[in-house]
Amino acid sequence: MDRLLRSSGFRLTAMAAGLFAACTLALCILIYLGLRDDMEDQLRAQIRNETSQLMGDYNDDGLEELRHDISERLERHPGNRLRYTLTNPGGISIFDRIELPDRGGWSRLKQEGASDLIVLTTPLEDGYRLGIGADTRIVGEAARALRHAMLVVVIPALLLSLIAGLFVSRRFLARVENMKSTAEAVGRESLSARMPVSPSGDEFDSLAGTINQMLDRIEALVRDVRYVSASIAHDLRTPFGHLRQRLEHLVDTAETPAQRDELAETTALLDDVLATFAALLKIAELESRSTPVAAETIDLSEIAGRVVSTFAAIAEAENKSISLVNTAPVHIEGDAQLITQMLVNLVENALRHNQAGVHVDVSVSMHEGAARLLVRDDGIGIPEGELQNAIKPFHRLDRSRTTTGSGLGLSLAASIARHHGAEPQLRKLEPGLEVRSLFRKPA
Repeated sequence: MDRLLRSSGFRLTAMAAGLFAACTLALCILIYLGLRDDMEDQLRAQIRNETSQLMGDYNDDGLEELRHDISERLERHPGNRLRYTLTNPGGISIFDRIELPDRGGWSRLKQEGASDLIVLTTPLEDGYRLGIGADTRIVGEAARALRHAMLVVVIPALLLSLIAGLFVSRRFLARVENMKSTAEAVGRESLSARMPVSPSGDEFDSLAGTINQMLDRIEALVRDVRYVSASIAHDLRTPFGHLRQRLEHLVDTAETPAQRDELAETTALLDDVLATFAALLKIAELESRSTPVAAETIDLSEIAGRVVSTFAAIAEAENKSISLVNTAPVHIEGDAQLITQMLVNLVENALRHNQAGVHVDVSVSMHEGAARLLVRDDGIGIPEGELQNAIKPFHRLDRSRTTTGSGLGLSLAASIARHHGAEPQLRKLEPGLEVRSLFRKPA
């Protein structure tokens, strides 16, 4: 929910709803001001008309007739009516007893606990004054009715717009999440992933179509590169294999020990080349997904135990050591041969590129619902800036260039891990290096 509220779609919807509310409030204020002015104009017109009639009678028949006319009006309309006041020169008022201002004309009088009065004061002869006013209560009632209408109509409309914004934002965020998950899948080198396209044909679909075309082109180019690399490795492996057979024959027929040693060394170098070609072909198969993962349940601890036992004697001969930290069964779905090859590459890499006295730990355990395979050593490690490059094909550190190998060991191990839904992570230790693989789908 928090992510939804922070999404761009919801923020835009909230801004639109806020703008709608502000515009509605401004419109209500304008309507109120216009309605108030119009109603007050009507009250003033009514007061002017009443004053005109009373002044006509006053001018014709004098002050007594004016008192008589006002009394008749009060008797005819005792309730909702205009207010009348007649003040003598001494300041004494009769009828509604409004405190009239000294000057004539329009005035607005405050009433304690009641609405204002709009009053028109007219000076008469001999110091008398006539005041006729109207209560503005009806204007206040109109304002309250307008506020009520705003609460009844505007606030629900605002809430509905926010709910609609949440719905639209959820759909918008779902489309973005689909595109993000596809991009992440492509980033994990799954170039076959494509952006989802809906039948609506909107801007998202247009963008997704463009991205899919780009991914089609990238996948085709990568496939061509892999095909060329695999073809070269495959085509060269056959003549190199024949060459190795001839070298073995020459070793058997060598006339001197020096010739035999030189031919044996040449054969060993050729074996490295053949191993490189084999690794290239295997990486190409894994990355192209042409090799399906065997759907068998395998025990990582059992495989780790076999690999550690195999390398124990080799490590001891080089004054190095290796041990299995955990022996509890940990099962995953996968290909036992590929997982074994992966672990062999990791252990071989740890032993080959470290000095005498290094110790290698192999650990298998469950970690946060995932099967975790760790290969850790206390050797010279890898510089922090080289960790990401270490699993790239043919990448070798400067100190490793004097050792045997093609630089494909970690790369092949990473390909096998990705083939099983895992991603190897390299972490620098003090001292040493840790290679961690988390298999998210244990059996």
